[in-house]
Amino acid sequence: MPEIRQLRLTSLIVLAPALLSGQGFGTLKKTVVLERKLPAAVILPGNAFDVKVSAEKAQDPCEKLAADKLQSMVETDLIRFNSQLELNPDKPDTLIVLKVLICNATATPEHDTLLSGKSKGQQPTGMKVAGRLQVTYQARARAGRFVDAEPIDVKYDHEFNQVTGAVSETKKILGKIPLPGAKHKEAESEEEPHTMEDVVEILVDRAAQHVAARLVNTNERVEIMLARGALEQNNRYAEAGQWTRFVEGLETMAPLANLEDDAYRLYNIGVGDEALGYKADSPASAKRYFEQAVMQYRKAGESNPRETHFIEPVNRIEIALEHYKQLSVSADPAAKTPAKKGKSN
Repeated sequence: MPEIRQLRLTSLIVLAPALLSGQGFGTLKKTVVLERKLPAAVILPGNAFDVKVSAEKAQDPCEKLAADKLQSMVETDLIRFNSQLELNPDKPDTLIVLKVLICNATATPEHDTLLSGKSKGQQPTGMKVAGRLQVTYQARARAGRFVDAEPIDVKYDHEFNQVTGAVSETKKILGKIPLPGAKHKEAESEEEPHTMEDVVEILVDRAAQHVAARLVNTNERVEIMLARGALEQNNRYAEAGQWTRFVEGLETMAPLANLEDDAYRLYNIGVGDEALGYKADSPASAKRYFEQAVMQYRKAGESNPRETHFIEPVNRIEIALEHYKQLSVSADPAAKTPAKKGKSN
């Protein structure tokens, strides 16, 4: 009934007023779609490939789990971005060999001490999640010739607190209440990692993306949220694809008074720089935009560490940045030559 629905919504507003006003992404999220293009760093000698993954310490549960997951994720990512590739263990044109050297993954509850009352003792206040995956990677042609090789080192480190969890849950509840006259669209799950396996999944996915970006052209459409509130008027430039004006508007406006609020302005600048990087006409130009984007994303995360939506953009842009660093060096032989003393670069 309308009265019951209105009462339920009013109760949620009382519980979480911050969700409905001020800076943030809002319950009705605004998104833009970027075409994320990363050209392959090497040319594969053929379409048939095989992937072999091992763990340096096979008895280590983290390394074994990472090796098992990495095998299937690399295979899936390669075929997903290049449908002409085929998995052929018997006669591969390219053999991709990965070895897990280090795997650490922890999800540790954090506690606060209550000094009085019936609940005296240690009470959980959040979750500290951290991990690192270090892998060697080589790609060889059938005759043994090296096609590509590089070390891969990915990390994950974040703290989720009860406030963040409460906000996330309330957003999910609000999202399930249909607006009058509107059809309900099921919101995507925004689960936070809580176990060692969750953390390993994140690390392996990032490592697999690194491998795929080296070997095949990765081209995907990525839906990215825009921060709203005081930034809403400037978002029209992003929706129109006018990314230079979008970034200029955010950089010239006065920083928001509250540091946590201004984090969303910095985040939006990062989105603009990332979009300009994907549209750049050279690897060197793309690299500059991605460097600016990762700096803004990191500053946003430092200013407002409770905002979990600031985590994934850093990973996404770091993969692109590392990729274009190598491409810009390959495209400019002079960059490989050390500068002579006494002369500026």
